[in-house]
Formats: sequence, structure tokens, C-alpha cells
Amino acid sequence: MTELEPGASGQTTVRMSPAMAIAAEVITWASAPGGARPRGKAPLGAMGFLSLLTPPEAVRSAAAALASIHAAKLGLRAPPLGDARSLGPGGVVLAAAVGLAESPSVAEALAEACPELSGAWDLVLRDAITSRALATSIDADLADMLRARSPLSAALGRPAPGGDDETIATIAALVRHPDGRRLVVQTFARPGVSREVRRFRAAAMERLRTGDAGLLDLVIEVYEAALVFHRERVIEEITAARGVITGRGDAEAKIEDALAVASFYGPLWRIRRAHGELLRKRHGLDLEGMLEGTRLYQLGANLSGEDA
Repeated sequence: MTELEPGASGQTTVRMSPAMAIAAEVITWASAPGGARPRGKAPLGAMGFLSLLTPPEAVRSAAAALASIHAAKLGLRAPPLGDARSLGPGGVVLAAAVGLAESPSVAEALAEACPELSGAWDLVLRDAITSRALATSIDADLADMLRARSPLSAALGRPAPGGDDETIATIAALVRHPDGRRLVVQTFARPGVSREVRRFRAAAMERLRTGDAGLLDLVIEVYEAALVFHRERVIEEITAARGVITGRGDAEAKIEDALAVASFYGPLWRIRRAHGELLRKRHGLDLEGMLEGTRLYQLGANLSGEDA
């Protein structure tokens, strides 16, 4: 609920519900670098959660500005993905959930009640809030609920458990637009991600490579971009993972991390076997890097008992 009250200058101002005030604080936090995540608490009494579905003009403007900034950071021209539909309230609801993360049951209920996506601006706003929240210390269950309500966050990172099919479908939809394709390629090609993200990307690319020719080409483009823009780091990761896999006595977590690096090159190994002529046409696909990656996959598959 929002109410009107006279301001100090005699002009009418908006008094926000507690839930709306928390959402506004999170949107402000997500709009600027630095700063601790707002940590609101659900007080006794009415929070005015229904008001989140009809944000006042000030909150709508702040949310729209955040979506515009985040779209620019992602390299998405306005309107993002060619979708000019207006911004819905879903991002504001997720912002309130993030602000109430210290009250997990309330935050999770809010995330679960988040409305359906209203378009690409909503998609971008949800990622702006969710990706910022996921970079902080946040309850694991709430983090997965945020991923489930923020398809772009899941696509560029990893989905919540059970969300692989939906997220891979989101990726396939994203890459139909040139800006979305560029975003997916650049993101997937970037090294230095967690074990869970590597394994999801390997699984996603394995599914995509068996799709139409455009999706197969997309997967090849990811490896090409990795070896063009991040070659030194990529080779370092492959070398380190190979040392762990062929070594002895490493901790289980370190071995799992190395196997995740190896799994990333599984789709490339299969493409090389089935479509070697396509790889030879990609002049940016460094031969040494490609061979190092596919050999690492074979080592990892042998250690895991998989067919390779």
C-alpha cells in the first residue's frame, strides 16, 4: 500500500509500504557499485506486500534506470532483444525478496509469488538484482529461488536444480537475437567460473550442438572466443586441471574442480569427431588450444569411467 501525505514544501509525497521501501533500497543498492547488501527485517504488522505489484512512479523510474544501465553493461541495445514491452513488477518483487533475505521464509515466499515475465526489460531488471544478490552471502535455497525467477541469471550462470531444460531453452531463445548471441558467447567463453557453472555450460553446449546448424555454430564460436580473447588463462586452467587429474593425493574437491574444467571441452571433442571440417574453417580456433582442451576431456572421461 502507498499513501499520499503532504511534504515539507506543501507538495504531495508518497509514503511507501515497508515492503516497497525495502525494494526501493535494494534497487538503489543494485544501481551503484560497492556498498553492503541491504538487510531489512520483516517487522510485526502489515508489510504491504501487495503494493509491490503496483510500484509508485519513483520506484518504477529507479527500476527502469537500473534495467537500462544493466542492459548497457551486458551489451544489449535498447530495447533489449528487440522487445519494447513495458517493465512489469517482477523485478520489484525480487528486490523486496533480496532485501528480506535475513528472513528466509518471508523472502522465499516473495520470490515464489513473483509474477510471470512481462518482457525483455523485466528479464534484464531481474538479472540486475539477482546477479548482484548472488555475488553476496545469501541463503542457498533463496539463491536458487532467485535463479528460478530470473531466467537470464540462470542462463548466464547456472539454473536452480531441475531447471536445466527451461534454462537451455532460454539460451536457445536468447541467441536468436544478435545481441543475445554475442552475450552468450562472451559469457560462456570466459574462464574462471565455478564448478557448477562449468558443468552446466558443458551440458548446455552438448544439447545445443545437436540442434540446428546455427546452434552448432554457436558452440564452436564459444570455444573460438575463449581461445581468441582468453587464451593464456584458458591454457593455464587446462594445464592445472591436467596436473590434478594425472597426479596423486589431491583433495576430492580439487579433483572435482579439475573434472569440471575437463567436462567443458566434451562438446568440442564430439564436434571434432563429427564435424572436423567445421573446425578447420574457424581461423580463430587455435589448434594447440583445441587439442589441449580435447585431450583434457579424454583424461577426465577416463578417470570418471565415461566413454570418450
